[in-house]
Amino acid sequence: MSIFKGLSWLFRGLWRLLNFTRRLLVNLLFLLIVLTLAVTLSQSETPQDPVEGALTLNLNGVLVEQRSQNDPTLQLLRQLDASDEQPSEIVLSELLWAITSAKDDERIKALVIKPQGLQNTSFAKLQEITTAIDQFKESGKPVIAMADFYTQGQYLLAAHADHVLLNQSGAVMIEGLGVYQTYFKSALEKFNITPHVFKVGTYKSFVEPYTRDEMSPESKEANQRWLDQLWQAYITDVAEQREIEPEAVAPSKEHFLALLAKAGGNAANYALDNGLVDELATRDEMTQAVIKEVGESDDHGWKGIGLKGYLAAIPEQYPQSGKEEVGLVVASGAIMDGVQPAGTIGGDSLSDLLADARRDDKVKAVVLRVDSPGGSAFAAEQIRAELLALKQAGKPVVISMGSYAASGGYWISADADKIFASPTTLTGSIGVFGMFATIDKALAQYGVYTDGIGTTDYVGVGLTRALPDHVGQAIQLSVEDTYQRFVSLVSKGRGLSPEEAEKAAEGRVWTGEDAKALGLVDEFGNLDDAIEAAAELANLKEWQVTAIEPEESAKDKFLRQLFDSSAQALAPTLARGLPASVSQGLQALSRTLDPLTRLNDPKGTYALCPVCVP
Repeated sequence: MSIFKGLSWLFRGLWRLLNFTRRLLVNLLFLLIVLTLAVTLSQSETPQDPVEGALTLNLNGVLVEQRSQNDPTLQLLRQLDASDEQPSEIVLSELLWAITSAKDDERIKALVIKPQGLQNTSFAKLQEITTAIDQFKESGKPVIAMADFYTQGQYLLAAHADHVLLNQSGAVMIEGLGVYQTYFKSALEKFNITPHVFKVGTYKSFVEPYTRDEMSPESKEANQRWLDQLWQAYITDVAEQREIEPEAVAPSKEHFLALLAKAGGNAANYALDNGLVDELATRDEMTQAVIKEVGESDDHGWKGIGLKGYLAAIPEQYPQSGKEEVGLVVASGAIMDGVQPAGTIGGDSLSDLLADARRDDKVKAVVLRVDSPGGSAFAAEQIRAELLALKQAGKPVVISMGSYAASGGYWISADADKIFASPTTLTGSIGVFGMFATIDKALAQYGVYTDGIGTTDYVGVGLTRALPDHVGQAIQLSVEDTYQRFVSLVSKGRGLSPEEAEKAAEGRVWTGEDAKALGLVDEFGNLDDAIEAAAELANLKEWQVTAIEPEESAKDKFLRQLFDSSAQALAPTLARGLPASVSQGLQALSRTLDPLTRLNDPKGTYALCPVCVP
């Protein structure tokens, strides 16, 4: 999902204003931060919590494949809503490792899931966690879920617990899945802004908000299919775990209203009556339920340890043993040109990591974990070239798809020796587009015109002049060429005929289930399955997994620790003085403007999935 060069001028202006405000905030608080850090360092370290009782997963934040680079202002904003127990970015692999380790840890007597602070996340990530919870339950240790309210995603985790507790004044909010967008066609016309659209792919719908006032029939058709597949998977999973009928999970509107009326309009009673929860309880009663299982702590809570404390107390997930290596590289976020920070895929930065793996004689195979909606077509091709170089060097490449590996995310996946995904991964979206906006008509209303002379017919093209037909034709030809290269590389990389590749293309988004049937994916499996496959392809009998990451300089490490410690210390003070609506609004605005202001393909040509951006 991206913009060619124009149209984003408005968003860039807003982004600069937001950045100025954020930087001003940091400058004003810098002295306070340093003082806070000095006080923190002067105090004695807090003794590590004993590993005893329940592993308590206080999931307050968002699930990520890779922790983003610590921008100090973002760190401050994130900490406004973070508890002492859990950071706002929860790295999926760390969470899974904690649950897996706790299964056979005799010190851990139970697993307590508190998902209420978990922000919207994908079904695929949630399923990886529920699989780990199910494996933990094989130990015979109890799993208890508790919350005042459960949103849809939070409840999926709770449904896999042995005992689900809900506040007596709470609710389980299962709404369904949907795709809704804001459309600007009429607004752009009123402002005399002319969008020029160049695309290939019937279902490549990113440009629709700028050219239509409603979703096209083709987009509705494609979106309805994958939404139905994910929703049916959700209903089936919850119904099986709770041993209730699917109708109890997602009743018709008439049935829901009848059941709610039967419960006297009380949402908590409705959840209990229909088997969604096991017990309604006050917060103290929830605490007592866990104490009954693991014992009482000195502060009258239950004995236990949180996620961060437990991760610090257990061995690393991938210990280094000197054996031959399977290199693990994470590609998470939108694909941008150049060098980009963690949490974003940089064409140059990711290519450099892959080149490091190619040159390292100890690395015998590479697993690339892809969690991306795509982005710059140019950057994706640079990454793909390095992956091909790895294969030419005799090192197998295996892709492990996360929540999304679509458009540019699929571009960098297609040539792998093997591709793993989950049935609910969103992938495909094999299409390309570009977009250019002109405001010459808007300026003309105020008597502002652009004129001049040049040596060719291609000089002077820009935001303030009408787009010449021959320039539009050239852009469209470039977009069509990029699309044909995309389909061709999919055909060659996946061993599909041109007709089969074209059938899977047209910009259509597929679930992992459909993608496997179309030949875009080889097998269903998680990251561990991909690592095993990579080792097998490299004929390794014994191996270690080595994470291949950018090296952090001493300066960067110091600054990260500085702002991390200071942000945590300042968060309670800032949270008391800053209204929640303001901090939430700043974060929402940041997320909304981020892709529109940073996508930077040199040719303005993008391969990006419009519904895969969380």
